[in-house]
Amino acid sequence: MNPTTRERLETINRSFYSATADAFDASRDHPWPGWQRALAHISPGARNEAIRILDAGCGNGRFARFLMRTFPEASAPLDYLGVDQSSALLAAARARISGDTKTRIRWMESDILKGGGGFDLPPGPFDLTVAFGLLHHVPGLENRKAFLAALAQGIGDKGCLVFTAWRFATADRFQGHIETWEEYNAASPEPVDLQELETGDFLLSFGAGAGPPRYCHHCDDSEFDQLVAATGLELIDDFEADGRSGDLNRYAVLQQSA
Repeated sequence: MNPTTRERLETINRSFYSATADAFDASRDHPWPGWQRALAHISPGARNEAIRILDAGCGNGRFARFLMRTFPEASAPLDYLGVDQSSALLAAARARISGDTKTRIRWMESDILKGGGGFDLPPGPFDLTVAFGLLHHVPGLENRKAFLAALAQGIGDKGCLVFTAWRFATADRFQGHIETWEEYNAASPEPVDLQELETGDFLLSFGAGAGPPRYCHHCDDSEFDQLVAATGLELIDDFEADGRSGDLNRYAVLQQSA
């Protein structure tokens, strides 16, 4: 996928979140069931230092709320950094979440997918880096692999990287939300080169479908294996969870080898 196409797909998503931030925030209130299993590999209380966490594409901060309930004040302290490109979703996160005596909560507005050939990621090391509901917005397989490799570089000794692949294209409930690229191009001043799109690239409407669409990529099993390999980390858990069917997301839990 060429840089122009990647940029146009990223622009589609920036426009989507700018237009639908309030409605999107209202629809993203509950934790994902798969988070509990993913965090089973983190060992709070094993040391005195805070657990350093990077939440890449944190949105309205609901994973931070889950963390504060999962790691009570009596256990290990948390040093959480949530990063997102949406100022509106970050404002919602700040309004709902604050730290306590053993929890440090920070928010950073940054378009981590834009970095002039790299990625604008905060420096590590982190004990836990998560990318939940983010990877399907990263255009281009090679770009997704490079992004995960960059996240992996920020993992500290025995730290974990957890990412999810959204399996929407095989779920019946999303079939009615798929829009055609031809229809989008006919109305857009910046049409997308259809020859540059990859298998699994879709446009999805949101809610009632009145607003702009979002670009989403469906990751199949073959691609999932490539993404895992690109991190250079050890795969310690691989499972499906979430959604009405219990398999809407596929999780990879990866760890820095000793």
